[in-house]
Amino acid sequence: MIIRKLGLIGVGCAVFAFAGCGEIDQKAKVEKVYAGKKDTRAFEDARFGGDRRKWETTLAERSKAQNEYLRTELRTEAK
Repeated sequence: MIIRKLGLIGVGCAVFAFAGCGEIDQKAKVEKVYAGKKDTRAFEDARFGGDRRKWETTLAERSKAQNEYLRTELRTEAK
């Protein structure tokens, strides 16, 4: 009786183990083409005129204003 239960448990575990081994194909059936608008780079905006260095400088300056450590140092120096 115990051997039969252990056999059933073993078969049940084997069924669950082998059920996870099957892999379903996940590729799209039809190759689709992106129908949206073409994305532009951030530095190609009219403000920067395509100048990447100007955009990077502006981004760095803006990030300095968001750094709490730098903002508190500027406040303590001003007092």
